Amino acid sequence: MTDTGFECSLCMKLAIKAQICEKCGFMYCKQCLREIFGKSYECVQCQSKQFRSIKKSALQDAYDEILTKSQIVLAKKVEQPPQKYVKPVIVEQAIQQQFLQGNCINFEMCHQIVNQQFINEQVCSLECLYFSKLFPFVEQQDFTRIRKEIINLEQSIKNKEVNPIFPKLPLSFALNQTGLSYFNFDKCGQGIVIKQSIITLQEEEYTFKTVTCSVGFQKGIHFWKIIPMAMTKNEMKIGVSTSDKYDLKTAFSDYSFGYAYYTVGQFRNGSNSNGFEYGVKFKNTGEVGILLDMNRGVLAFSYNDNFLGKAISSDLLKKGPIYPCVALLHQAGFEFKCGIPIPQNLLEQFQK
Repeated sequence: MTDTGFECSLCMKLAIKAQICEKCGFMYCKQCLREIFGKSYECVQCQSKQFRSIKKSALQDAYDEILTKSQIVLAKKVEQPPQKYVKPVIVEQAIQQQFLQGNCINFEMCHQIVNQQFINEQVCSLECLYFSKLFPFVEQQDFTRIRKEIINLEQSIKNKEVNPIFPKLPLSFALNQTGLSYFNFDKCGQGIVIKQSIITLQEEEYTFKTVTCSVGFQKGIHFWKIIPMAMTKNEMKIGVSTSDKYDLKTAFSDYSFGYAYYTVGQFRNGSNSNGFEYGVKFKNTGEVGILLDMNRGVLAFSYNDNFLGKAISSDLLKKGPIYPCVALLHQAGFEFKCGIPIPQNLLEQFQK
């Protein structure tokens, strides 16, 4: 919106039910003042508690003209109210409600609109508020910052009555159902180096070493990608394990509980020498997508967003925990991406 001179000093948008500070002339949405200060609000510029409605000032006509021309009044549900006779105050409330509502900043995961209680944070619920504030530091494993953010969040909502839109639905469950999964590789065999989303191994030995997660998936649908680095000299083994009780100085797929796409063009399970033909052969190019559906017990892979088919279907893949894994050999490296949606073409083929 362009500068009209009638912007709220808090939300920086056109002020709704505008209130003017009598001391300094700063303007605010009435709702913004109530959200921040409750019933006893004050001016953020001069701390005065004396306000008057714009409708009681000489600016009323100019304000009404700006309000009438704004897009929030032109929306159909305000132009054509469902009842023939609607009191002006009801129309004004409808205008304000429509203006303030928008998509939650985590809309791709929660599919919800902004809750009135979290207008300033632009989220739909307490769950999304915590997620948006804490996730960047979870990725960085900055636990000191996580603790500080939790304390700050608890303090900021201490006096706010919170009614989440989906209070009985854990955020992790909502994410898993859409394939949006977040995790970190944080356990590895000797010689493997983990730097955020980059994993590398450089050694003289020619024995597979595994990198995995300390926390496994419990349920739902999951999708992530492995992107080999140019330094990789040999093929990788990429997949999942239903156990974390094994020697990480070996390949996870050597065991009966390990399931891997071995990028020599094979699928391996419970063997370091035998497997059936699967996928395509590559070393250090492209992207591997991993699709795990714990509802059906199905594991599949893609290469450069081309579906390679279902690798295995087993009841053992329906029960958590299930751990993402990659086995590296000699000189190898990869980047991993998680928290990304499943491409529509893969999802359609995966669910057939």
